[in-house]
Amino acid sequence: MNIDKFTITSFDQIIGFDRSNGSLDMILDELSDFTLSHEEEKVDITGKGGRAISSLKKNKKVTGKGTNGMLSGGALAAMLGAEIEDGEYTIRYTDPVVVSGNKGVTKETAVGTAGNEIGMIYVRNAGSAYISGGKKLTQTSAEPTAGEFSYDPETKTLTFYEGDVADGTEVIAFYDAKVTGKKISNDSDKYSKTLSLFIDVTCQDGCDNLFHGQFIIDRADFTGTFDIAGGSDPATQGFEFTSLPNLCTGRSDLWDFVIFD
Repeated sequence: MNIDKFTITSFDQIIGFDRSNGSLDMILDELSDFTLSHEEEKVDITGKGGRAISSLKKNKKVTGKGTNGMLSGGALAAMLGAEIEDGEYTIRYTDPVVVSGNKGVTKETAVGTAGNEIGMIYVRNAGSAYISGGKKLTQTSAEPTAGEFSYDPETKTLTFYEGDVADGTEVIAFYDAKVTGKKISNDSDKYSKTLSLFIDVTCQDGCDNLFHGQFIIDRADFTGTFDIAGGSDPATQGFEFTSLPNLCTGRSDLWDFVIFD
């Protein structure tokens, strides 16, 4: 390798580790862009006639900013000061149901107060609207009368008053359901994390030799200011951090760069 003539052809991945226990917190391996920015203040010392005779340099600063092509749970947790949890959680489920023979079946099991697990069902009208001009049905724990429905969570069966909802009509129910999955919480009392980062890059020298490099940042203080946006384009993960010296070890390095075969 020729370290005097080389370029970084790609930023391959960024991995972050918890500084207290060394556990892996995040992997960003779909980097669409990344910039490591460097700042340094320079104050001129002036002499006779106001001419600059020397300078005082201070306040070196390194910040990293980039975009990952896909959302990363670990990066979200780092920027929120959160942990990724596994468990069973309650979500609000949207369930369109087609009625047949005065009955229907929900896809999930509605949970809540017995006899009021769903509370209200909305009937699609002739103009395909649920709310504007649509009919609302109220849940009852007894045998339903006109304008009511009952629900059996054991079989997930909805029962309507005879003739109240025509066969083939679509109704929509919004209810709480239990799901297993992962959770990230944005706690207002917790703030973004400081991680140990390792940034892997691919390099190429003037003779077209490829080799690897790695930026090592002992203390990367992530910002908690970011957007989660979607629409016509897929959601991406923007991130930003500031490199800090390690006061615990007395080292003032803002990063190390190691290149290797």
